This record gives sequence, structure tokens and C-alpha cells, in this order.
Amino acid sequence: MNGMKIIERREVPGLAGLYLAELPGEGMRMVEFVDTVEPGVAKEKKWVLMISTQFGCAVGCRMCDAGAMGFHGNLTAGEMLAQVRKVLLDNPGLDPAVHPKLKIHFARMGEPALNPEVLEALRLLPSELPYPGLMPSLSTVAPKTPEAEAFLERLIDIKNAYYGGGRFQLQFSVHATAPALRKKIVPIPVWSPAEIAAYGARFVRAGDRKITLNFALPEGERLDIEELKRTFAPSLFLIKVTPVNPTYTADLSGSSYVWSNPPAGLSGDAAALKAAGFDVIISPSSKEEIEGETSCGQLWAARLKQRAAEGTGKKSRRARTLPFNWERAALLLVDMQGLFIDPASPAYMPQALPALANAVRLALSFRGRGLPVLFTAHAHKDPASDGGLMALWWKRTCLAGTPEAEVAPVLGALEGEVFLKCRYSAFTNVRVAERLKTLGVDSLVIAGLKTNLCVESTVRDAFDLGFMCIVAEDAVAARSRELHLASLAGMAEGFAMVRATDEILRGSGG
Repeated sequence: MNGMKIIERREVPGLAGLYLAELPGEGMRMVEFVDTVEPGVAKEKKWVLMISTQFGCAVGCRMCDAGAMGFHGNLTAGEMLAQVRKVLLDNPGLDPAVHPKLKIHFARMGEPALNPEVLEALRLLPSELPYPGLMPSLSTVAPKTPEAEAFLERLIDIKNAYYGGGRFQLQFSVHATAPALRKKIVPIPVWSPAEIAAYGARFVRAGDRKITLNFALPEGERLDIEELKRTFAPSLFLIKVTPVNPTYTADLSGSSYVWSNPPAGLSGDAAALKAAGFDVIISPSSKEEIEGETSCGQLWAARLKQRAAEGTGKKSRRARTLPFNWERAALLLVDMQGLFIDPASPAYMPQALPALANAVRLALSFRGRGLPVLFTAHAHKDPASDGGLMALWWKRTCLAGTPEAEVAPVLGALEGEVFLKCRYSAFTNVRVAERLKTLGVDSLVIAGLKTNLCVESTVRDAFDLGFMCIVAEDAVAARSRELHLASLAGMAEGFAMVRATDEILRGSGG
């Protein structure tokens, strides 16, 4: 199995077996895959294997945990096929050589169109499993990048060469017809409906399966029936509507929307689409799916958050315990702003969402005890004059007065609590230290973004200014786990105590 190590297996009776595996190599190499069925269809009739194509996800849709802890690289074709082999090996009672429908779905974690190795895996599959029941499928958000567009062009050739006659299923995860809502759900540039329709006309040949257009709408949203009828040919496309099952990411973004029977509006939309000639699939929430936490990335994200909290070098980071004056403490939240938290921002960090959730808990606790809460927001009024080396180092700067410069509303920042800065450290705005001294603060709990840049710079300056600091390790985040953990270890070595949010709340009496 190419050195694959199964570190957890979760069974949801009658529905799915979830695997969490670690692959050899440097960095974050965990991946999840699933042995499952279509609800109501016996496994002997239709067997579904959902495999991952990336470690994490490079997209970070607002309902999906696959991107909740960031993107850590692409899998190789061999690593994808190893997932398939493991599931087949664990089912000795099922013979893939005679199985009527063995569906290999490239749709678990990751965006397949951003990994060219998926095409190689598709090319190799018929040799690996030369069986009549083999049917690969692939789900994509249709990224509007040269890499993805080249991938989708080659996919046509792969499908025609190896999987003609209805032996391949393609799905576009469109999620919404309204452009603004679609952009909010899928935070990267994507093909327009017209571009998807034009591609479908070239992709589908006689005897091929129709392309699925999948919509996972938030509560209260509807399909634009006229847009769908105007843009897509019912002979080439079918419509699928799904709920938004609760995941860590969906709950945090407020987009969870569970239903076992489609709401009246969606039922009406489905009827109108059927009347227009479309095949329509309504796929309701399953109690077993929700309770088993089987949505994409849930198992992976939960384990990775656990690892991030535990970190490396845990003993050395936690060995130092120094006096901390809770009566003279304040919470300083660094750059918890739209630049990093809004999925529509080009600097969006999916891994910031777990940190934000813990920052909210800290803010509520400090306010409940009547202790000060301060915020910084990184923003430039005029990068040409106030950008300094920041403007040279980073291709794009955040401008004051834009949504990217606003502190996340969920944190409830009050007037006078937000301090703008245009350098890494919060203390480059001298008013921060002045306010803290005026409030009689000599001890700080610090959280925010990014761990290795603005947070660490702030902690180092706070130390030199005489503030005793605790860094909330699970309320800070960086672009990668390696940077995050290295920064925490450096701060623990000489500048701050490093603690989990739960420990901080217990210590403060919150």
C-alpha cells in the first residue's frame, strides 16, 4: 500500500466505512477516503469508493471541512490508487471483477482539476481494474485557472479513450445560480454557467452519461429556473439538489441547512425543472450521515486540529509556567479580519476558521469578566507612503476602509477597541501600549493571525515592553502547520507561555 498507515477507521453501519490514513513523506500527509453505498441501494449492486486527490483542499468552500485546515499538497496517482486498493482488500466478499457497478469517485478531499496526477490515475485505472463494472466519476468546482482548464481539456480525451459508453460520470459543484452567492460559497474564480454549458456540449458524446450540476443551497436560497433553462441543455445536464449538512466549517459560516424532505421552494423548483425536461435528483440529509460525521474532510480536520493543539515538542512548550495576573489582564486579538477570514478574499485562510471560533470563546469570557478586549486590523491608508517594506514584500496590501480591513463581525468589536496598524507588530501603533497602560494592564492573552508573522512579532514586542503573555495556540493560525508549530515553539522558548483555549479559560475562571 505504498507505506500507507491507517490511523483511524470509523464505521457507520449500513452507510460507510471512513478511513484516515497517513502516507510516507515530509509535511502533513494525512488523507481520508470512504467505502460507501448509495442510500437505498445494496452494496452488491452499487459500490462507491470516494477517494481524495489533495491533502486538504486548495479551494476552501464555506461548507466543507476538507479545506478547514488548509492545503498541504497534491497526491500522486499511486497514492490515489492505494486508497482504492485498501478498500478492495478490506472487502474480500465482493469481487470487483464481476461487480455490476464499481464507482470510483474522485471527490473526497481536494479539487481534482488542480491536480494533474488525477488524469494519470484515471489512465491507469482500467489496467488496475480491467472490469466491466468500473465507473470512475469526478467532481469539480470548475476553477478558472490555466491549470484547471488544461486538466478539463485532457479529461475529455481520457474519457473518450478509456470510458466511453456511459462509463464515466462528471459533476460540476455549482452550488448556486446567483453569481454573488456562488462566489461566497466557492471562494476562487470559477467558470461561468455559460462556460460550463459550452464545455458540456464538447464533453458529452452519444451514449455518455449526462453531466451533473450539483447545488447545495443555504437556507432561504432558490434556484434561478430561467437561468438554468436558458443556459443548459436537458439532454446534456441533470440537476442535483442537496442539503448543507452540519460540519465545523458550515456551522462556523452559518450555512448549515439540513432537510429530510425538500422545502416547498426547492420542491417547486424541482417540479419546474422536470417540466422543462431536466432529470432532477433530490438528495436529502441522512441522520446516519450527520451523526457519523461522514461529510468530506470532517474526520481529517478533526484529527488535524487535535494534532495542531498537541503540536510537536509539547513538553518543552508547556514546561514554563510563570505568574500571570488575571486581575490586570487583557485579550489582544491580532488581525482577525476579513482579509484572512472572508472566503471571497484572495488572502483567505481556511485554517483561520478554527482559530476564529476559539477567539470568539476568549472574547466572550473576557467580556463576561469585565476584562479589556483590544483588536488590531492590518490596513494601509496609502501603501505608497505608509507601506514601507510591507508593500515590497507582499504583492497585495490591505486598504483601510475596505471589507478586508474589518474585524470579523462575530467577535463583536466595539467602538474604540480596534487599532489600525501597517506593520507586523500590534505595538507599531503606539496607541496600543498607551491604552493598555492606561487600563492598568500588565498581562496579555494573545490570539490572531498569522502565528509566525503578526502574532509572533506582537508577542516579541510585548515581552520587551514588560507584558507577561499567554498565546492561545488554537486561536492562532498560519499558512502551514509547520510554520504554525515552529512559531509557537519559538515563542515558548523565550517570550510567552503557550496554552490551549480550554486551559486559558480554566485558568482565568472563565
